[in-house]
Amino acid sequence: MTAKKQAEATYTKAQFLASKQFTPAQKDVLRALMPDGESLTVDQAQKLISDYAKRKVI
Repeated sequence: MTAKKQAEATYTKAQFLASKQFTPAQKDVLRALMPDGESLTVDQAQKLISDYAKRKVI
């Protein structure tokens, strides 16, 4: 793991939901998919949203 990854800040679900960085639709995805009590980096949260948007609907 690089020094950059170790120093990267993580945020809780509540912090992401209060952030102005994400749209209401993106916050809905985080609210539904991000586990309670877990912290993610901004990149991880954006990947979670992106993966959800790219999913195949059957």
